[in-house]
Amino acid sequence: MLKRKIAGFLFIFIAGFLFMFTILSYSDWKYEDELIEHLSAEVIKRCDGPSNLSCIADTAMYYTHIIQDPMMTLFGNKEFSSPKTILTGSSFSNFYFGKGACGAYASFFSRLMARIGYRSKFVILNVNGREGGHIATVVEQDDKLLLVDPLSGHIFRDSNGNMTEIDTVSKYWNSYYKNHLSANYNKSYNYQMGWKYTNWDKLGVMTKLVYKTTALFIGKEEADKLSLRYFVIRMNKAFVFMAAAGFIISVMIALRLFRPEVNALLEYLSNRKNQKNRSTQQ
Repeated sequence: MLKRKIAGFLFIFIAGFLFMFTILSYSDWKYEDELIEHLSAEVIKRCDGPSNLSCIADTAMYYTHIIQDPMMTLFGNKEFSSPKTILTGSSFSNFYFGKGACGAYASFFSRLMARIGYRSKFVILNVNGREGGHIATVVEQDDKLLLVDPLSGHIFRDSNGNMTEIDTVSKYWNSYYKNHLSANYNKSYNYQMGWKYTNWDKLGVMTKLVYKTTALFIGKEEADKLSLRYFVIRMNKAFVFMAAAGFIISVMIALRLFRPEVNALLEYLSNRKNQKNRSTQQ
């Protein structure tokens, strides 16, 4: 009896915590979505519509740096201990704290492009023999994967000014593209060193198992093209649904543990209602 009540109160506490976490996550989610919505509307306005990808990419990159650079300059070398630094990842880590470098810039840019209507993949680049040394982005258009580097603000273009596919950049890196880089581009980010779209070694055995399972169902080629990070650039939305689900489950478990007390309360209320009805009839 006592253990059942202790467990019941524990799940009530967990439900209360998850309820508050759901509200806070929903608040962050809506704030971030509204900011991105207003920003994307400004980008579309400056490009006379969303169809001109070249203009959209340039303008989205411009606003990414307008917003991200001051935070990086002011707070990039500062320490934060708030739990929000853990809970706020993906596209807004640099927006809030000046943290994240290439990953934060790529995430913010990708989230802005997604709101305008363009899907992206994260490019996890090999740098000086090390996997994951840099993160860039490819913007999907039809069957093309057009390469941009949000951290340096560089959009790869050919000699005619057209946005260029990542495979083309790699193929002609030495003969053309490495000679036409932005001034602040780090030339060690060499696209002939290889890249992938998801770091399947990130969490060791766990992510390797996910990769093998994914490849089993959709094939190795498709698994290699999959960019998981793209799907977590709005973590607050995921937190809302996970916390809400946890809240509902916790409440259901607590009600089950307190079933005798709940039944007794319901019976008491029912008797009170019946007594009141009889008194009214008399």
